[in-house]
Amino acid sequence: MPEPRPAIIIAAHGMQWTCVPEFAAVLPLLDIERSRHPDALPPEEFVKDNTVRTVMRMHDPLRPDGPGLYLKRYKFRDAAERLKHLLLPAKPVVEWRASRVLRGAGIPTCEVLAIAVRRQGLLPREGFLVSREIAGTVGLTTFLRRSLPDLDRENPAYRHELIEELAALTAALADRGFCHRDYHAGNLLIRPDARAGERLFVVDQHSFRRRRPWRSGVPRMLAMLGISVPRASTSDEDRTEFLGAFLSCWKGGPGASDRARASLCRKEKRTELALRRRNARSRTRRCIVRSSLFTMERTAGFLVHRRRDFPLQAALGAVRLHRAAMAGNPGIAKVLRRGHRTEVTLCRCDAVPPLEASKPAPPERLRSAEVCVKSFLRASAATRLKDLFLRLKGRARTVWIASHGFQVRGAPAARPLALLESRSKHAGMPDYMVMEALENDGSLATLAAQRLPAGAERRELGKAVADLLGLLAREEVYHPDTKPSNVLVQRAGDGFRLWLVDLDRATFGRPLTRQQWQKCLARLNAGLSAQVSVLDRMRCLRECSRGRWTPAERLRIARAVYRLSLARGPVWLASAR
Repeated sequence: MPEPRPAIIIAAHGMQWTCVPEFAAVLPLLDIERSRHPDALPPEEFVKDNTVRTVMRMHDPLRPDGPGLYLKRYKFRDAAERLKHLLLPAKPVVEWRASRVLRGAGIPTCEVLAIAVRRQGLLPREGFLVSREIAGTVGLTTFLRRSLPDLDRENPAYRHELIEELAALTAALADRGFCHRDYHAGNLLIRPDARAGERLFVVDQHSFRRRRPWRSGVPRMLAMLGISVPRASTSDEDRTEFLGAFLSCWKGGPGASDRARASLCRKEKRTELALRRRNARSRTRRCIVRSSLFTMERTAGFLVHRRRDFPLQAALGAVRLHRAAMAGNPGIAKVLRRGHRTEVTLCRCDAVPPLEASKPAPPERLRSAEVCVKSFLRASAATRLKDLFLRLKGRARTVWIASHGFQVRGAPAARPLALLESRSKHAGMPDYMVMEALENDGSLATLAAQRLPAGAERRELGKAVADLLGLLAREEVYHPDTKPSNVLVQRAGDGFRLWLVDLDRATFGRPLTRQQWQKCLARLNAGLSAQVSVLDRMRCLRECSRGRWTPAERLRIARAVYRLSLARGPVWLASAR
């Protein structure tokens, strides 16, 4: 790794830039104005946009064949943040210094070429940073998910070499006193075909802190890395091997004994649990701020939150079709529900993005498909007053956040596309939510009312319900209204697929208590018709308890569920008698 080069000061784009001498001729040729309009960037240039910074990929005018450049535009969002940087250095300055210190310490990282901070008086308004692309690299997360399985077949030793190198890089950071506050696989780059030299590179230098990281930094770095590595690409044996290799490489650590490994593993697991909860909360809330995937804007009558790849006109068009269908125009859309609180329709939309993508899709990938539109009515004066003065957020926004929270945690629910909040709540105008249309065969209540033809199919459905409840428990999701009519079912070739609806009261981030389990099971039990036998109900309870409760505990829970079910409705008891 070469030593950092000396810096010079030049004027360009109306600001004073600190840059390396070799980059002084290139800097005036860059079009930094485009970074202020991230929504207009083509997909090959757009990298990230959120409330903190915008990142775009650019070509080097003097190197058309590469490697390219990355331009970061830092945003100072409010007066408090601007005042803070009267005393503290701005993030471009922090990243510039950290990059030079890391390269001087021999840590493989990208080179920062130029920085600038535009100020109004003494307060910073925006900052810019230009760095050189590391040729031939991809994100470690992408590599583990897509390329590592193929390399395992070609070279069985490749995985072990990668574990050793990742452990050595992490140990080198700890030994040199660097604590990376955002040390996840997305901030690590890998050059897969490296024959010699560096294979792994660490980026996002503004998150570095210079301190001895043993007390909390090392467990935190290891926990963040463990969370971000795709589970499908690694195993528990890989993590054990990594911890052993890290302790062997860490010169300032306690050594590679079994006792040290067990102690570090316990600290990492505690930190990982806390980080998982914090990250899930943070990712859940990203749908109501500007982020890489979501954006917000004001239009006539609405405050719109939407996916960046779901056009605004497509969202407004779906709402118009929904209104027309509810007004009684036949053939416009399919009406699924009419109620005094909510109305639901299925509408045709010509610009639906691929919802499985975690980044905005290019326009050519949009397709014509049905979407589900749900309106949240304000028919009464009491509801309007609640939304105006009592509720911190409306019912539509609550469902929008909860839907994204389910998606973040891998729980089955309709994925959100757009939220349109009325700017005339006092006039009783409804809010609208546009989401994916789920292909289903009806609700669990409807399906259970039919006599399923085979015992194996009934057992498979009971297992699917138990798996759904178990998933919610593992991801610490509590749905307080798990009645059968709120569970949609689809017959699939390998069994049944289930989704939850009516998410406005779902909560996240706390382990399910015994009482919450009993309430969920009682709601399901009381909502099923007498067509479902007691044996099928007990089979579902047995699947729920597998690995969770002893037979004695399961019996006590069954009795509690029976008592709660009696309070909710005794219809199902006909089958027991």
